[in-house]
Amino acid sequence: MPISSDVFRHSMAATAAIARSWFEDRSEIKTRKQFEARGQLGDSGNGAVYAYFTDKGSAVYVGQTGRSLKARLHDQTSSHKNKAWWDTWSYMRFVPLECDVDRLVLESLLIAIYEPCANEKPKAKSINDLFPL
Repeated sequence: MPISSDVFRHSMAATAAIARSWFEDRSEIKTRKQFEARGQLGDSGNGAVYAYFTDKGSAVYVGQTGRSLKARLHDQTSSHKNKAWWDTWSYMRFVPLECDVDRLVLESLLIAIYEPCANEKPKAKSINDLFPL
């Protein structure tokens, strides 16, 4: 018997919720002040999945990098510091992950569960709207 799209979406929602808990359990809140201060992040520079949040706890942006978090600010193709959303966040979280596959899977699950307002590639979409087959 084929698996229905509803079953698939419910499974994804459950997996994304577990991924959020896993991410939040392994990360700590870093304020904008800590982010801007030299040496306060504790970022190894070998890759991470990260999320920026408003002071009300809404996700602004979820991303991943294979370098340091601060290096991501200056990417020529998509510099975070030049985006309209950059001034809207008040705290962030990150989990160091060196493996690119791990980073991409976790990033996708977090985008699905947090539905950040500024993500474009991939854009946030409600899990309930995924896979309308």
